[in-house]
Amino acid sequence: MFSIWQVVALPSQRFVHDSTADMQEMSGYDHAAFEGHPARQRLLVVAGQPAGLRPVTGLLSTRFALTFATDGLSGVHRAQGQRPDLVLMDTCLPGVVDGLVACRLLKADGQTAAIPVLLMSDLTEPDDRVRGLEAGAADYICKPLWPAEVLARVRVHLPDAALPVPEPLDPELAHVSAAKSLIEAQLATLPSAPELARQVGVGARRLRELFRRHTGLTLQAYISEQRIRASLPLLEKTSMSVNGVAFEVGFRTPGNFSTAFRARTGMTPQAWRRQRALGF
Repeated sequence: MFSIWQVVALPSQRFVHDSTADMQEMSGYDHAAFEGHPARQRLLVVAGQPAGLRPVTGLLSTRFALTFATDGLSGVHRAQGQRPDLVLMDTCLPGVVDGLVACRLLKADGQTAAIPVLLMSDLTEPDDRVRGLEAGAADYICKPLWPAEVLARVRVHLPDAALPVPEPLDPELAHVSAAKSLIEAQLATLPSAPELARQVGVGARRLRELFRRHTGLTLQAYISEQRIRASLPLLEKTSMSVNGVAFEVGFRTPGNFSTAFRARTGMTPQAWRRQRALGF
């Protein structure tokens, strides 16, 4: 399976370059305003069907410079290249990189991490909204969209001043960094390797290769290391049983926890807890 960073042909390039006049008429896209007038705040709109956003983009274009992408991959690339002040992105996008994956990749890359991402979605259940916010979105706007509401939310989240832009992150590291964030946030309920890889836009084999290359550890070894790290304050500062700690940090059995803990520290969890209680 190809990494999403290896894809060359981007659907949105056809959309923007072949249909520039249509885009200008539809939503006020102004390339000169976006590139040539940095004082005007700039919005990147990522939507599979931009025509469906005509009322929203029409209103936004009277106040901001807009540019567009029609899939998650090109949205990530445009954000890295253009560094807009805000990204307005649909959660449902064509291809393997949906809005949630694209948001995670933007937040994992230092040069785009500070850009607010506002997600738009037909998925309106509380769990859907939570998933969007956990992916790093600054806001989650449920459809049907009301243009004045979208404008108000955009104004709330637009930065007051430009921040220094860090050095660009190696594209491979964006996948690794996004996966690390998911692992740390979901230690107790971590999905399978294929599902974890899907959530950061690569295949499971590719994710394992990237972890070995950039961390020196296998994916499973990295997960085990993070679980051991998370267990230490629970053992030291709480009265939770060792079995309870094991399940809290995601080990399937207390035996697996003890084996991994001994390999990492040279002692059992019980012995480590007693040692810490004595001040060692």
